Amino acid sequence: MANAEYLAELVRAHYAGDDRRFSNLLNQVIAAESRAGHSRLAERLRELRIEGTRNDNSPQATPLARAPRNLEQVLSVSYSDVKLNDLVLGEGNRQALQRYIVEHRRAEVLAAHGLEPRRRLLLHGPPGCGKTMTAQALAGELRLPLVRVRLEVVFSKYLGETATTLTDVFAEAARVRGVYLFDEFDALGRTRLDDSDVGEVKRVVTTFLQLLDADQSNSVLVAATNTSHVLDAALFRRFDDVLELPEPSPRQRAELLGHLLRPWRLRVTDKLEAAANGLSFADIRAAVQDAYKDAVLADKPRPASEEIGERLRDRGTRVPGT
Repeated sequence: MANAEYLAELVRAHYAGDDRRFSNLLNQVIAAESRAGHSRLAERLRELRIEGTRNDNSPQATPLARAPRNLEQVLSVSYSDVKLNDLVLGEGNRQALQRYIVEHRRAEVLAAHGLEPRRRLLLHGPPGCGKTMTAQALAGELRLPLVRVRLEVVFSKYLGETATTLTDVFAEAARVRGVYLFDEFDALGRTRLDDSDVGEVKRVVTTFLQLLDADQSNSVLVAATNTSHVLDAALFRRFDDVLELPEPSPRQRAELLGHLLRPWRLRVTDKLEAAANGLSFADIRAAVQDAYKDAVLADKPRPASEEIGERLRDRGTRVPGT
């Protein structure tokens, strides 16, 4: 591995905006890793260098902002390096997401004609099938902060003040441009006709609809839910797109495995596909990561195909119906 001084200088050059020094240091790190026999890491760094060169003309990343004090427990701010190509998607969903990226990258062109980019996206589907990662990919492609709105905190700690808290969240979206992810959205968007719910939830839904209608920010608002059937019908009309992310097909599981195994030059065998049967994308990623951890702890350069299969089968025993 590169020594600590190299890494420290890389970070210093990055934050100083010294691209030339950063590039020189990165080349030295790649050379050092190659000489040390860390060929996989050296190759990955070369790939990242090429990607960075291609993106030199892309917009600069929006600086990360800290959540204001009154929203510190509600907003979780991070930065994502996930890209659209990291996702396994149906062609229709991929084109829809690509449209968001293109429209935001060319927002000035649209504005010149009195048009605005799409900003409101509703994602629904079973757990582990890519909803959160889709929001991460939009943030990564647009070089925007990813701001997760922790609705579970809003309802557990701010019941009675939920509408006020949501108003503050929308004000923050107007102040700091980002991709705002309203995860577990069914907790907020439950239908107003549900007689089993308390009046507070109905008032919150009404407030959210009003805030959504009034929103004039440049932020992207992404709502994600596992149970779209309980959402208020009025909510669907407020979103530019509603995309379903279903359970992955066998072909999509094999595609994800191929992507994850490519750095180790491992093949997706019939046995691995069978072991992944019935698993979500999140389960497959977690299983491969577990196998890699096992290899690292055993001082191996990579996991064996059999070990990955074992971890996939282990995940399968935790999933009902697999």
